[in-house]
Amino acid sequence: MIVRLETTAPAEVTLTDLLPLSDSQGWHRAACRGDANHEAWFPYPSQDFDYAREVCAGCPIRASCGEFATRTSQSGVWGGHEFDRGRMIRE
Repeated sequence: MIVRLETTAPAEVTLTDLLPLSDSQGWHRAACRGDANHEAWFPYPSQDFDYAREVCAGCPIRASCGEFATRTSQSGVWGGHEFDRGRMIRE
């Protein structure tokens, strides 16, 4: 008996998929919504985050995004700043 397992390519993850679904602070309006370059939002300490900061600059939910990062101990770029476990480490 031959058993074939079908494999499908995983759907491409966008940054919106990483945003919190339980916190309805207008994430649907986030400037980063749909951005497939999610690695830019979680830079290594030696990397710049100019790309993410530029996208965040015009975001309508920038302030609440940064507040969310602080309140929920997030890491990565939130609201145009880099956080490590909820503490802002780079502006």
